[in-house]
Amino acid sequence: MFAILLAVVVGVAGLAAPAPAQAQSVFNAGGLGLQIDPMDARARGLGGVGVGLSGWQMLMTDPAAAAGLRLPSISGTFQPSVTQVSGAPEAGGTRFPLLGVSYPFGRHVFTAQFGSFLDQEWAVTAERVVELAAGPTPALDRYESQGGIGQARLGWATRIGEQLAVGVGVGSLVGSVERRFTRELESGAVEGGLENFRQMGEWRVSGATAVAGVNWFPSDLLQVGASVEWVGDMTLAPVRGTEGVDRSYTMPLTLRTGGTFTLAPDVRLAMGISRADWSGVDGELGGEAARDVVWGYGGGIEWGRGTLRGRAFPLRVGYRVQELPFHVRGESAEESAFSGGFGINLADAQDVPLARLDLSVERGSRDAGALSEEYWRTTVSLRLAGG
Repeated sequence: MFAILLAVVVGVAGLAAPAPAQAQSVFNAGGLGLQIDPMDARARGLGGVGVGLSGWQMLMTDPAAAAGLRLPSISGTFQPSVTQVSGAPEAGGTRFPLLGVSYPFGRHVFTAQFGSFLDQEWAVTAERVVELAAGPTPALDRYESQGGIGQARLGWATRIGEQLAVGVGVGSLVGSVERRFTRELESGAVEGGLENFRQMGEWRVSGATAVAGVNWFPSDLLQVGASVEWVGDMTLAPVRGTEGVDRSYTMPLTLRTGGTFTLAPDVRLAMGISRADWSGVDGELGGEAARDVVWGYGGGIEWGRGTLRGRAFPLRVGYRVQELPFHVRGESAEESAFSGGFGINLADAQDVPLARLDLSVERGSRDAGALSEEYWRTTVSLRLAGG
């Protein structure tokens, strides 16, 4: 079963990696793109950083969280969103931020996952007048970037006694980026019918990545988790006749910690904080293109007593703030969002969920100086398990 699930995940991941969205955010054009953490709907709904959440799940941000999965499983997350910049029409698309399979073997759980990292999908148009031999000529310039950068990873997790779980993962960056520039001259403006100008290039992404994490259960009321994620130099190699040489960029070391505290029966408080050092990439992008250190923090409350047609129906609310690594128009950028959501077990066997659906909705904004955009983002996760 594991081989079949792995083939499905790899196939879907291959389709999802090159095109994560269609111009979802103008902030995608900053630096190397908009960072998208590979988290599922429950983590999004609780507003945290994806570490130290109660229960067992597959999260690339928390490899130890898979240690208690008892059945082979496959999970997938998709994420439609709509974004609007002041004075501009709405734009949207759908991402696949997290896909994975798990297979328990004795006390160990092995995982294969694909997740998002940097979104580079954007498009900009500009009207201008160009000087040609025949005189000033109206033209429309269009700059486009298609593609994105994801990460594929194999992982292992296990429990050590009743109070400790550990996990590690290794993998690589995947994906490609295509840039296009098109200049369209006004029809009939030039005698002889000059052709429109078009130039394009494509670059393939590579780079190593690794993560290690731990979850500690000191009591029935408290769970604490932490993870450290390392990404080696990201290399962009020109392909399909694109001119130029390989370019490498220093990626960050990211630290995450979080936890869940039981406030009352069926009421849990989840909180988390993250730190990533992007200082190494600043000079490689020309200076003053990135922050040195970015912080993220957030939290939420989960109420587990809700029911729907006799099934558990936990409700969640949360809030988070995330500093963005790359400057936009020379200004530091930040993202914040309120979130809410729910989960439901669609099928169970002896208190083990065989099919589970989670959904979250976020209302957020991104700001960089005078530039601001607002968005609605829905995240839906489905996990299927069986023998």
